[in-house]
Amino acid sequence: MRVLLTAGGTREPIDDVRVIANTSSGRLGARCAEAFARAGHEVTLLHGVQAERPTSSAASLRCRSFDTSSDLAELLREHAPQAEVVLHAAAVADYTPERATGKLASEAETLVLRLHRAPKLIDGLRELAPRALLVGFKLTSGKSEPEREQVAEALRTRARLDLVVSNDAARTGEHDHEALVFAAGGVVGRATGKRQIADTLVELVSARAQAQAESS
Repeated sequence: MRVLLTAGGTREPIDDVRVIANTSSGRLGARCAEAFARAGHEVTLLHGVQAERPTSSAASLRCRSFDTSSDLAELLREHAPQAEVVLHAAAVADYTPERATGKLASEAETLVLRLHRAPKLIDGLRELAPRALLVGFKLTSGKSEPEREQVAEALRTRARLDLVVSNDAARTGEHDHEALVFAAGGVVGRATGKRQIADTLVELVSARAQAQAESS
């Protein structure tokens, strides 16, 4: 399969030297890219400029970097239409600042920024890849499993996704990362640790892609 992944965070410029960013490391996306490549799939990873890269040197795995959400949007328009599977794990800015010209002075006691709502890139994936199997990722903080399911289902329905991977900010370390995978009807997968999460997603995606191919 042709698999497209996004990972890591965007950085939105405030002026010529400052940015608004987030803490996404891109590690889970890198693990997923490695897992899909190990399984024999053709993988393209779109990653933030400061995100962790895969350690694999497989010829079937290629990487492209992005900085801003606009950069990522352009890369998605280029690569998503050819993908059979899209896993969108990138942490895209919800708001972007009005960019100042040059460098803002640093002498003022306070600084007021005007932020504008950024487009939800995940909401446009179905139009870019109408036949692809789409997987979204949703981070919550301190939510119960029923609450996480509610949030995941809202995203799945709105963006017309096949699967949603639910992560909670309290458990996202390399080995204690706990993920729930939701489809229509509830939980279809559970995994702990980034490597196991990646392997679980390979299994779930491969099975669903095969089922879709057989039914078409």
